[in-house]
Amino acid sequence: MASVGQVTGTQVHSGPKHILQCQVSEDVLRALSDPTVRDRIQQDKMLYCMHKHELALCCNVPYNTDNNVLFRTRKSAYPSVVTTLGYITPQTRDLVRMAYNAKTDEEFEDTRDAIVEYANTTPSFNFHMPSFVFQGVVQTQAFASSVHGDTVGSILVAGFATIMNGHFHAYTGDLVQWYFDFEMVMFDDYGARRTDGAFAHTIDVKAVCDAKGDYYQGGRQPAIGEVAGERKDFHEMREYGKYPDLFKSHEMGKRQYGHKQNVAYPKTYHYDDCGYGDRIRVFGRVVNGGRPFEPIDVLLFSQCR
Repeated sequence: MASVGQVTGTQVHSGPKHILQCQVSEDVLRALSDPTVRDRIQQDKMLYCMHKHELALCCNVPYNTDNNVLFRTRKSAYPSVVTTLGYITPQTRDLVRMAYNAKTDEEFEDTRDAIVEYANTTPSFNFHMPSFVFQGVVQTQAFASSVHGDTVGSILVAGFATIMNGHFHAYTGDLVQWYFDFEMVMFDDYGARRTDGAFAHTIDVKAVCDAKGDYYQGGRQPAIGEVAGERKDFHEMREYGKYPDLFKSHEMGKRQYGHKQNVAYPKTYHYDDCGYGDRIRVFGRVVNGGRPFEPIDVLLFSQCR
């Protein structure tokens, strides 16, 4: 059954609105970016800015606490946020998947310790991921670089909001978490964690890095159906500029590589089939559910730092 937002074209609003001013972090986007396209942050403003109704993630705290240079305390009145990871390498994608693929808090910390140890012993290792925390739902547009405009925007940190659902069905009453779009291969068609083969928990950072983005290639995209696929394509074309006929060349560093990607989506949290890496990303509860890539209404919990 279609969601209320899909049928009526309306959005949910609540009387009390808890809104916070936040700043898009150019430093974090540069640290995460593929070195060959790092300067595109100041060239393609729409690919890194935060848009209305996107999920904003706070990035003030580093994942690797032994290397705090890039996350030094700055005299700013605004929390640092991102809504996209920008153009990251395939290796970085696999490391993010690995970091959140933990069933228990012990596995999560073991993975962190392994990544920190590998970073301390391998000078060429480049992985500067923040410890992401859900900040809220974006209400106004803000840019990643002050060259293009204001870097500060409004974010709804608590209350009701209408957001675009991800690759899985959302049912009324379920808890909802965030995940990156490239993490979809880590879940089955119902949104439960895969645990077979390479999808089991691992702390072998070297093996993941040596695979150069192919460590989790045994996964596949969830089967969302043809109609949902059309909704997905329309949403990505309208919101992220992903026009398949316009951008046929995806070679790094060229202007043709021009659509927004590596963004956060919501999905329902499964108590029995998801682990600690998913539980720490829960940010609300579904009020009106929907099918994949339909607008859903959620009640936001305030988890901002």
